[in-house]
Amino acid sequence: MSREPVTLIFDIGKTTKKALVFDGNFHVLEEQTENFKEITDDDGFPSDDLSTVSQWVNEIFKHYSLHPRYDIKHCNFSSYGASLVHIDEGGKRMEPFYNYLKPFPDSCKKLFGELYDQDQNIHANTASPFLGLLNSGLQLFYLKHEKPSFFEKIKTSLHLPQYFTYLLTGRKFTDITSVGCHTLLWAFEQRNYHVWVEREQIKKLFPPLYNADHTFNQLINNHPVKMGVGVHDSSAALMPYLATQQNPFLLLSTGTWNICFNPFNHDPLTPSELKADCLCFLTFEGHPVKASRIFLGHEHEVQADLLTKYFDVAPDSYKSITFKETIYKELKSQPPHAKMFFPLDMEGTGPMPEKQLHQTDLSAFENFDEAYHQLIHYLVKWQLMSVNLLDPEKKVKSIIVVGGFTKNPLFLEILKREETDRKILISDHPRASALGAAWLVTGKEAYSGNASLLSVSKI
Repeated sequence: MSREPVTLIFDIGKTTKKALVFDGNFHVLEEQTENFKEITDDDGFPSDDLSTVSQWVNEIFKHYSLHPRYDIKHCNFSSYGASLVHIDEGGKRMEPFYNYLKPFPDSCKKLFGELYDQDQNIHANTASPFLGLLNSGLQLFYLKHEKPSFFEKIKTSLHLPQYFTYLLTGRKFTDITSVGCHTLLWAFEQRNYHVWVEREQIKKLFPPLYNADHTFNQLINNHPVKMGVGVHDSSAALMPYLATQQNPFLLLSTGTWNICFNPFNHDPLTPSELKADCLCFLTFEGHPVKASRIFLGHEHEVQADLLTKYFDVAPDSYKSITFKETIYKELKSQPPHAKMFFPLDMEGTGPMPEKQLHQTDLSAFENFDEAYHQLIHYLVKWQLMSVNLLDPEKKVKSIIVVGGFTKNPLFLEILKREETDRKILISDHPRASALGAAWLVTGKEAYSGNASLLSVSKI
């Protein structure tokens, strides 16, 4: 019996690690999901257990390469790209693997600014707000100046998606989507590494640069496979929409962070946009994509928790609340400063990064239903402030909402009512980043005609 040709994709998230087997029409045949316990680095800070994750990737690949039903023809990786894996002279992975959430020392920030940001232009030039170690270029700056004995042993530095390609093949690549995503490494106007990367002797640590649709043939465990070079998960999730949508769109990816992408705004970032948490990504072809971030999923979580405690209702009560026209209209008729909500935990992020000095007066609300309607109204207001940074003249007429907030009908209904100049669309595809990685490694001929997989629909 002949085995079915399949594409194996590893989608490595910060919390959840997935392996997905796609058939020739990009339907998922199997999915394996793992959550690994974190370990600590040499300073005691939590970190992904990359050794265990690497072992799991090897085992999964071996499992499917020997599978009686499947024949792996393509393999690729989608992963968060803000972390670097370092390889020594002997080709071995260096430990520890540092978490991008690890605090960036003030002394390092001061030194970097004195050396490379005297004109205060580097963040605009690299389309990267200062994010500490979430700027992956600063991870190398940190290691060089704070842990020089570790830094001196580095032969090659790989962003996480490319590390997994190296793990399976031994071949080293740098991918444009990982380098171009809030790393402080990439000068967008020059379309090259920023000059500081050369001056710090960091550029030599990166392998040759490729677009994310670059592929190569490799024999793995005596099994011939077309491999991808790996792709940053945000760029991977955007890719299927770029490939299938006929008209310009904004993609609003929702979760803990809500990130809005505008692939049709190519203007350089302004200082005010940077301060409002805007940045740029690069598509798989190396084209800039302007994006804005807001910590909205987290804000919803902390606000909803406060409401449930204040009104003494069950923690998940908000999930059963449906849109009520009378409540919405009554709240809309209130004076602008009546029954206001104020952010609880968005300081330093989004379009309102300033510390909030006011607190929400929950006693102004009659019940949990009314308070939750108003909370969502304000979350939508803050979200649209972030969205409109990318398209202030509202030239783009559609917003495609994906991710966690698609499961909140109240949010979607109020968003539709508040945003009357654009169509609100939703896409419920739960694996867009894995699908993007699959399309990148299989090529346009394979995925043409599969737009229906994304099921974009109007609300």
